[in-house]
Amino acid sequence: MLVTILGFILVLGFLVLVHELGHFLVARAFGIGVEEFGLGFPPKIFSKKVGKTVYSINAIPLGGYVKIKGEDGEGKDDEDSFGSKSALKRALVIIAGVSMNIIAGWLLLSILFMVGAPIERTDDINPKYIHNPSLSITEVLAGSPAEQAGLTAGDTLLGADAELFTNISEFQEYVATKNGQSIAVQYERSNNEQVVELIPQLLDEADVEHAIIGVALIEVGIVRFPPHKAIAAGTAAAASYLERIARAFSSIASSLWHGKGAGDSLGGPVAIAIATGDALDLGFSHLVIFTAILSFNLAIINILPFPALDGGRLIFLAVEAIRRKPSKQELEAWFHRIGFGLLMLLALVITYRDLARFGGRIWKAVIG
Repeated sequence: MLVTILGFILVLGFLVLVHELGHFLVARAFGIGVEEFGLGFPPKIFSKKVGKTVYSINAIPLGGYVKIKGEDGEGKDDEDSFGSKSALKRALVIIAGVSMNIIAGWLLLSILFMVGAPIERTDDINPKYIHNPSLSITEVLAGSPAEQAGLTAGDTLLGADAELFTNISEFQEYVATKNGQSIAVQYERSNNEQVVELIPQLLDEADVEHAIIGVALIEVGIVRFPPHKAIAAGTAAAASYLERIARAFSSIASSLWHGKGAGDSLGGPVAIAIATGDALDLGFSHLVIFTAILSFNLAIINILPFPALDGGRLIFLAVEAIRRKPSKQELEAWFHRIGFGLLMLLALVITYRDLARFGGRIWKAVIG
């Protein structure tokens, strides 16, 4: 539980730091003053002023902020004020946070492909780049010998009867010859190797004519690419994740619009903490992938055209560019305050749902 909480804080702190660092760096590049760079939300634990900027660490590790001079419209006559800059420069400062989250996710994936990333083995990947080939369980058939023996999706299947298997067909052929006979299946879960005895059977539920244990498998391994291939693979993976995340948000929005609800698609801090713990159980590489995906999620959420988010601020800049005169600052400020309040309300609702969904797991972790 303690490791999960620490991992959650580190992952969320990293993502917020990256996002706010984007705003900070671009603002400074355009000569805009930054009054405070804060990690977490107040109350303050530590703060130090360097130059004209206060750097602070705060007690609530669920976010962060950069306070840019003049971001609320004050001090437009000051040369280093946000409001004194062109609409384009202000837009670039706003977009910088989202851009940094995308860059961070891409870098994490690219570096992982260099040092070793878990991946499904396919014919288009040169075998010389694949290390530690194995079989991963993706699904367990209800009522099957595998389910009765306690195997679950996510387990790594190593072999049977002390014979190692890295090819699905070879494993299936071996199991097919053991109808009604006990076999010892070796598998790995949370980096711990285990052995379980089970008896392959002919199952009516499965559309096969030979004995099975009732698992769906994929061939996986650790891929290590040279830098140029790792960057290409990281780019392709980042583009794929961004597309799938965007589609998921579009699907959620469509479901909400038609009154169907979001189901279990939405998750808040509790769900993220649970997922962080699961990723930690699977290993460091899985935690890196999870962090990259979370960074992409943060980027897409922030670019949504909703008040208080970066996308909402861009809408006001677009209106200003079209009208060729700034919006009323009081009106914009109220829009963002209302948006922030609605976001906080949504966060409370999602957290309540997450506690209802994961409360049992949390309680078991607490009591050990």
